[in-house]
Amino acid sequence: SRGHANTASRGFDLLDSLMNHIRNDYLEVRDPVETAEGTFRGLVNSLDPLSAYLSPSLLEAYAAPRTGRETGPGISVLKRYAAFPQIAAVVEGSPAEEVGLEPGDLVSAIDGANTLSMSLTEVKLLLAGGDERPVDIRVLRGNDTHDYNVPRTVLFPEPFAFERAQGRPARLRVHRFEAGLASRLEREVVPALKGRQGGLALDLRGCQDGSLDEAVRVANLFAKAAVAGRFEGRGGAKETVSCPAEAALGAVPLVVWTDAGTLGPAELAAGILQELGRAKVVGFKTAGLVGRSKLIPLKDDSAILLTSGIFSLPSGRKLWDDGIVPDAAIPFDQLDEKTYFERTIALLPKL
Repeated sequence: SRGHANTASRGFDLLDSLMNHIRNDYLEVRDPVETAEGTFRGLVNSLDPLSAYLSPSLLEAYAAPRTGRETGPGISVLKRYAAFPQIAAVVEGSPAEEVGLEPGDLVSAIDGANTLSMSLTEVKLLLAGGDERPVDIRVLRGNDTHDYNVPRTVLFPEPFAFERAQGRPARLRVHRFEAGLASRLEREVVPALKGRQGGLALDLRGCQDGSLDEAVRVANLFAKAAVAGRFEGRGGAKETVSCPAEAALGAVPLVVWTDAGTLGPAELAAGILQELGRAKVVGFKTAGLVGRSKLIPLKDDSAILLTSGIFSLPSGRKLWDDGIVPDAAIPFDQLDEKTYFERTIALLPKL
């Protein structure tokens, strides 16, 4: 509308005026590139948790090919603008667990850089690495501050792990929804599950990375639906998400595990399976960050990530902000494997 356009124009005029005053009237001469970068970062990072300003160095790290040999300290984080990142989950046996990092800790600095104005993407890029060089992490825990020098290690060389044990359901743990995951599962896991009694736990705890499209393909291994949901973009544009193939594991009793570190593609797969009545969800409520992002390069070799669409299930329930509410909730201080299996075994006969 004309009123909206006029408001936007006034906003950009104000921004331009602000930059001029900083350049001409501030008591010190500031580097215009640094001043502009700070403005861009604040403007973009404040939009939503998935939008981000990427400096040239961050863009290089973001665009680097993923090989599965990336390293990290072993934590999943949540981040809202103007708040410190919070550790949502710690990988069992990881360097982070060994040094004493805990779920709920607030990460106030990474390698000496204050995290308050960072985006979630920037935090994840700074925590990750290509070698085992330690990362310095400062956390706030209650009224105390703790400094940790945490080694990085290759956490998950494979995108999934499948295990079967006597007397309990099989477990398929997905670490990342990388391209080709559904095809690999069809070759390597489906034959082992067909006709198996006892059901399956699809473990998505701490899973944040990968492709939304691949998450849909994995969900399609368990459920078939012409409409599994929709991505809603600017101006009300909608893109239908479908699970069109016959579900290879459509008859296998299924429970999905979530925790506070289950984000993005993992939320999408869990939400579809819950919505279609194909699975019960056990664990902790998720944050609700299922959105498509668009990478837009800028002239100075930096870039911005902008959220271009958010996901809704066929019922109209959004997996944005609201997240997934488990059918069987587990308190934050009881999210151990034993409790997950107990809740899963209790649910499977009812599916």
